[in-house]
Amino acid sequence: MKDAASPRPSSSSNHDRTRLYDYSPYSYMSTDKYHRELHNRLVNTLSDIYLLPDDEEEDARLQAEAKALDMAFESIYALVEAHLKKRVSTTCLDVGSARGYWIDQMASKIPSTQFTGVDLVPAKRSQKSRTSSSSSSSFEVHDVNGGLERYQASFDVVHVRNLTQGIQRFSSCIGDIAETLRPGGLGVFIEWDYQVYNSSRVAYTFSQATFDPSRRVVPGFQAPSFGRPSSSSSSSLFLTPSSAGSSSASTSSSTSSSPSSPFPPSFPGGGNGGGRSNTSTEQIPALVHFLRAVVRASTAAGSHISSVGHLGAFVQRTYQFKDVQVRDVWVPVNPQPGCDPQERKLAAEFRPAFVGFLNSCSPLLLSHGGYTATELSSLEDAARIEIMGGKVPMYVRFICVTGIKI
Repeated sequence: MKDAASPRPSSSSNHDRTRLYDYSPYSYMSTDKYHRELHNRLVNTLSDIYLLPDDEEEDARLQAEAKALDMAFESIYALVEAHLKKRVSTTCLDVGSARGYWIDQMASKIPSTQFTGVDLVPAKRSQKSRTSSSSSSSFEVHDVNGGLERYQASFDVVHVRNLTQGIQRFSSCIGDIAETLRPGGLGVFIEWDYQVYNSSRVAYTFSQATFDPSRRVVPGFQAPSFGRPSSSSSSSLFLTPSSAGSSSASTSSSTSSSPSSPFPPSFPGGGNGGGRSNTSTEQIPALVHFLRAVVRASTAAGSHISSVGHLGAFVQRTYQFKDVQVRDVWVPVNPQPGCDPQERKLAAEFRPAFVGFLNSCSPLLLSHGGYTATELSSLEDAARIEIMGGKVPMYVRFICVTGIKI
């Protein structure tokens, strides 16, 4: 359907029978049946797992992110375009379509393809978007945790990007998504691993344990302080590479034959994680701490976010794909000095969206992270200083998996 949403399932639906997590007691329903207010942001009412907002502020962040990631994944989306142009009339499913930015971009190139977007809330389409792709796109409200049986064997391409945070059983969801493809169809799965890396592709880490607010009951507990650095410890708020040396940092993808875990062996407790060397900072770097907190809180909300590093294996183990390829695509937040102009341009596009992600996580972290508003504000401010200060090269890794449906 176009620019409209399916009615919310009744209490007797399969979706509601599999619903495991209750709403936060600190929220109340808004007048819009698809949204509720949670810690001063609007979030969806269909899933209690995904707690990033759906409001104008988030819309601006997602639009900036979509523009940057379309640049970063240009070679992968060229495969999508080529696959959809093989026949006169093709179909494509975008799982987690948000406002439909990716669909608009692809529909402008392939107007003969019928695109379907699925998300937890109705797609808020601008007049320009409605005009440009109204004849070739439709959007539906659906929680993919409840399955995708209605779409079985219906599409030539399925596109999934940054979905893990809202998924309860990731491996099962990958299998459900694979079922939506026709034989010979192309599956594209792209996920961020929730870490930050240096220019040598080594994850930043720290030598102290991750702050866990639940440990307030432990005698002698002290919350970490993330104040403005003094002149004597100005580097303490900035991430220190866990490995010395540097190399050229580009956004070109590299293929690996097997997935790697994005978390140190001691995750989520932190402390002396994988890749640590003597150059680790003694004070918890705010950005690394923040991302660890996001994973911990998402897990508490019911997400299978900690399994993102197994994306390639999950796709392969559906036994529904051939020619499976796993690539790492590196996107700069703060590029290495002396990088090429294209990388600087990509970083300039991506950085605002990355900074905006900090604020987008407030409902999640205040509901499931155990933070007080003061603690979270301090942490966000410190992480923002680290990013915007631009003193340390920072890159994020997206795991990109493609495969042809058998």
